[in-house]
Amino acid sequence: MTHLKSTRPTPPMKLLVVAGSMALALSGGLGATNAAAVPSSPSKAVAIGQSFVAPQAKKTKKTKITKQPGSATIGRYGTRTSITFKVKATGTKLRYRWQHHPASGGVWKTISGAKKSKYTAKVSSWSKTTLFRVVVKGKKGTKTSKTVTLTVAYPTNTPAADAQRAFGLTGVTQGVDLSAWQYSTSGKIRMSAVASWVGNTGFTILRNGSGSRPIKTSYTDICTGKANATGSTPVTKDCAYPTLADAATARKVHTGHYWFNGWISSIDTTSSQAFAGGYTPEQSAQQFVALLLADGNYTKASTDPLVLDIEAGSAWTKTVSGKKKTLKLRAWSPSEATRFLNTTKALLTADGYQANLYVYMSANATAVKANGSYLWQDVAKITRLWVASWGTNNGRIPTAQPKTGPWTTWSIWQYTCEARISGSGVGGLDADIAKADAWTPR
Repeated sequence: MTHLKSTRPTPPMKLLVVAGSMALALSGGLGATNAAAVPSSPSKAVAIGQSFVAPQAKKTKKTKITKQPGSATIGRYGTRTSITFKVKATGTKLRYRWQHHPASGGVWKTISGAKKSKYTAKVSSWSKTTLFRVVVKGKKGTKTSKTVTLTVAYPTNTPAADAQRAFGLTGVTQGVDLSAWQYSTSGKIRMSAVASWVGNTGFTILRNGSGSRPIKTSYTDICTGKANATGSTPVTKDCAYPTLADAATARKVHTGHYWFNGWISSIDTTSSQAFAGGYTPEQSAQQFVALLLADGNYTKASTDPLVLDIEAGSAWTKTVSGKKKTLKLRAWSPSEATRFLNTTKALLTADGYQANLYVYMSANATAVKANGSYLWQDVAKITRLWVASWGTNNGRIPTAQPKTGPWTTWSIWQYTCEARISGSGVGGLDADIAKADAWTPR
């Protein structure tokens, strides 16, 4: 019997290919002796079944800016005092370097820490118009973006002229509205500066009183810094009104007068009337007229705007029946406002005075509807409108005129609370423009 020599099965061949330096590894198969060539620093191989294939090396991309940053405007004051510049780019291992120089010229300087594709410019750092660009550096080239301009808008000194140009208006005048808040112990407004800013056709609207503090409430007098308190009625006389009214009249600045809506019985939900003391819109009107006539600057020839300021006030806490009770002063309703307005007109006309009635409210408030009709439509029939609409509140006329709801148009427009008047002695001011017929009673 012939004996056959046993043969071991041939193992499968394994192949290793490594990207980078050439490498080959063979094991088994074809009866070959194992062989290998090993690179000095092989990259990681990828196994496919029993084969190993290394990934291909990434292709280096050229640096390219695909979307440029854009110029922008921010306000020195207001709600839009910063902007984020953005750039988009493609390439390999990109790095960013934002630079700036003044609009007047100069060398480009790198902004410390600005190393991303976005950069937020804040007015606290850039209070003047400035140029910006970004340098994008990649593994395959460097690109520089276009130059963009950051414009910083300061409050205007000519809002009336600005509005006429923007909206095709004529006869527009400018002014400010003032109260004790601009005549405090920390700074008293100078009417001489106001008169210069508003010009010989300008105006100021003054608060003569408010019902915004509940009865028997202690407070600090803004004008003097001394302790004071309301009595049995929720009335606070504006401590600056007589002085400001005299100063405006002496400088031939047109005036208006307003009462801030306050605590009345229909707002006070306590059974004891702990906040309003049973006070009514009619009594509020009586107090407003009494302060107006006692001052002496309002005469029977006057056609000054007489305004009910309709807006919410603060929340107050009082002890009622041994328990803490907090109520927030809401804005008056149309029916409550009508009672005040009708009483004001009746009191004045009975004594031979004119009553150029107004309400003040926000543009959004004018547009409120109930059951498909404007909430304030009946009030609009007997008053003119002083409307507040600030846009970005940068001290400049907004880009669009305000909503006016049931009023066909605005008569006075409060366009900002960030006006600045050089030499006034105070900071930001509520500023307004008025149409030519604003001092004409309806």
